[in-house]
Amino acid sequence: MLHLSCGRVAALAVFCAFLGSAGCAAPAKMASLAVSPGAPAPAAAPLDRSLFARDPNGQLSEDALQQILASPIDLDLPSRVGVLPIHTATDWRGPGPDDRVPAGVSNFVDKLRRDAAFSLVTQTMVIPSGALGMEALREIAARYRLRYLLLYREVLAKADRLDAWAIGYATLVGALFLPGKHQEVYGYIEASMFDVKTGLLMFTTRRAITASQTTNEWHTEDKLAKLAARAVSQFSPELAADVLADLRRFAGAAEAENAHRRTGDSASPVISMPASTGPSVATDSH
Repeated sequence: MLHLSCGRVAALAVFCAFLGSAGCAAPAKMASLAVSPGAPAPAAAPLDRSLFARDPNGQLSEDALQQILASPIDLDLPSRVGVLPIHTATDWRGPGPDDRVPAGVSNFVDKLRRDAAFSLVTQTMVIPSGALGMEALREIAARYRLRYLLLYREVLAKADRLDAWAIGYATLVGALFLPGKHQEVYGYIEASMFDVKTGLLMFTTRRAITASQTTNEWHTEDKLAKLAARAVSQFSPELAADVLADLRRFAGAAEAENAHRRTGDSASPVISMPASTGPSVATDSH
């Protein structure tokens, strides 16, 4: 039988107690490094890439959707922007690669180039409406090294009808020169700002247009096409001004929302409702 002296027993007891305290010290130290329940959560970083699937049909997961909505809004200006015309197909075969550039693009681009928000404004190739997915737009923008795209579209309806002067057509001679045809163009032009880096659409600006004229029966289709071209060329600079105003409203809204996220914490109420007095952040104050 093994006999231990009282001194050795005491020393062994002290050594075992030391090992037990050392084993518990590591978890205690690790616990002290954890964030305390009352501390605010670290601020989320802005998106630095697209979270959308490359499938044209779209397959956005729930986690990706929540991450997009919770992340701060990023706006990097001045930057390079491209105006990408989207041409609507005129028949079931769809638009061809040689389709014309919409008439309003030139004046639209010229107006944008006078603003300091963009370091470069360039036109891009015409894209058939619905023919390519959003990922294809990102690849086109990458070839131009563009940070943002403005997707430009014209949606117009054309009509012509006989007016009161048409009664003179009964003389046959009157059909040669009387302005018995009333022509009208109506619809809208729009521009949507697209963030190439994240694949997000930032906003859409739309302006209604209308124009009319009276003419005779000679070359009515050509005259109607020219009326539409003049109308969009006249209103596209106004659309550009609307886009620049909406861009600054977007920046103001982003600043307010990002500041709200920085000051918020887990104790914030579920519902956040600002006062009803005064304009919204994204509305002109005057």
